[in-house]
Amino acid sequence: MVAPVESLVAALPGRTRAIMRLGLRAFELSSFPRRFSRLGIDRRVAHIDRMARGRWGVARDLTLLLKGLACLGYASDARVRAASGWEPGCELASGSAAREAAPALDRESLAAPEGGERCDVAIVGSGAGGAAAARVLAEAGLDVVVVEQGDYVDAADYPDEPIAALTQLYRDGGLTVCEGRPSIPVPVGRCVGGTTVINSGTCLRAPDDVLWRWREEHGVSWATGLDGRFEAVEEALGVTPVDPATAGRNAELCRRGADAVGASNRPITRNAPPLRRCASCATGCPLDAKRAMHVSELPRAVAAGARVRAGVRVRRVLLEGGRAVGVEGSVEGQRRPWELHARAVVLAAGALGTPELLLRQGIANRSGTLGRGLRVHPACWVGARYDEEVRGWEGVMQSWLVDEWIDRGLFLEATFTPLAFAAPSLPGAGPELTARIEELDRLGVIGVHLSERSEGRVRPRGSTLRMSYELGRDDAAALRFGIARAAEIHFAAGAREVYPPLARVPRLHPGEQVGAIERGRWSAADLRLEGFHPMGTARIGSDPRRSVVAPDGECHDVAGLYVADASLFPTSVKANPMLTIMACAQQVATGIAERLA
Repeated sequence: MVAPVESLVAALPGRTRAIMRLGLRAFELSSFPRRFSRLGIDRRVAHIDRMARGRWGVARDLTLLLKGLACLGYASDARVRAASGWEPGCELASGSAAREAAPALDRESLAAPEGGERCDVAIVGSGAGGAAAARVLAEAGLDVVVVEQGDYVDAADYPDEPIAALTQLYRDGGLTVCEGRPSIPVPVGRCVGGTTVINSGTCLRAPDDVLWRWREEHGVSWATGLDGRFEAVEEALGVTPVDPATAGRNAELCRRGADAVGASNRPITRNAPPLRRCASCATGCPLDAKRAMHVSELPRAVAAGARVRAGVRVRRVLLEGGRAVGVEGSVEGQRRPWELHARAVVLAAGALGTPELLLRQGIANRSGTLGRGLRVHPACWVGARYDEEVRGWEGVMQSWLVDEWIDRGLFLEATFTPLAFAAPSLPGAGPELTARIEELDRLGVIGVHLSERSEGRVRPRGSTLRMSYELGRDDAAALRFGIARAAEIHFAAGAREVYPPLARVPRLHPGEQVGAIERGRWSAADLRLEGFHPMGTARIGSDPRRSVVAPDGECHDVAGLYVADASLFPTSVKANPMLTIMACAQQVATGIAERLA
């Protein structure tokens, strides 16, 4: 159980590894006068429990670090999976068939040619934005090259173990973290197809009020005219609502509880056919039933003449006379810098990668806003134990949406994550924790997501990227409100206990004051959060003093340099953002095609 964790830690960036080692050493000494590792088992469990319940936020963070690493290793053991009943995999529903896929990418063609090449448009990043832009530009007859830092992985070779998936498919081994109170992990993909390879497949349109603000407050005139683009993306990806008959028991409990409390709810729409079992999205769909970019838009772009190059680390934008004329990077095994010369450059490396590249080079930041305005949709996991079997892995991983409180920026989604990722969120330590893991078949889960007003910042620090983020008081209160509503839905559906992600409240039972969660005197640091949709770090807008890119997607400061990913969002969106990223990227790419035709 230790070896897989050691391999994960070894793959982390140096700064992350150093912080982790410092934290573990601090925990080792936290049981002074005796070291933690020299305590008996019972005393270790008691010490962990005291640290987890304590008022000192740093102590709770240290406990979560230890528990997270231990659970990753523990849950990766085949004996533990067997004891819990956990069965990862993906299975089509009876009578359904996978949508006909685009021709698969040719692995051999993904290798970058020695020295570099030329094209009309260079695209940095192969996720939702880069892939959508590539298809539009290639089908317009332009010569397009998409470069991706990560490797190509598909259903033929996705890792079987969660820890191996973290190191192969995720940036920073899945441990990209926003530093703040609280610290917020933000998992981001790093492979051909980007985060679409490891996301839940949820496809929701940005609400009208969000797009209206983009038009009225930020001068993005086309923002309220995206219906046609949304429809085109939905058709291309085969987006359909989850079938309630095959959504699974976790979805049914969420629906039943929401109906009981009078909360608006509906099936989630996803880029996948009807599935009876869908438990592996976060580690790569073993059937590639989910239409991620590497099996949908990228192959279609290639069919229209585009080229995809994997394993290219872009280090700077090439400039001539103040205009972008390509990118320079490095390729493993090639001694010379790799150069891609182009008539235009599109950055689609995501809300972390795009500002990092520009900030390191010191360009496109006359407004001083580059890297600022980071939004992450802070989210939390609200689990519950039921007397009945749930077996969440036998349904759809993310299946049901509760949108009753969307006017407050809250959207609740029935979701069920892999055992290795869910186990650290269960309360307790030692025998209590292992007993809960063995009862995983009775666990129901609702994810609470917030379209927040709080902002963070990304900036290079040595060879790594530092992300800082402070959750504001109002947003913390909104999340506590969402946690309370998720608990009420669970109890209304018959849960026997609920696990709120809140310090000093490991569990709630029916009849207990759920309202105390939202009314109590809590700080933001008392919440245990994750973030899933980084956005907003290279904002679009008509005013060059307050934005990085113009409404057509071109950087105010650098001609021929465009942005087509979530970093251009001027505000947070009240939905999973993949469809909105793709629609915006299509809009930007259409303008480029018209200019270069």
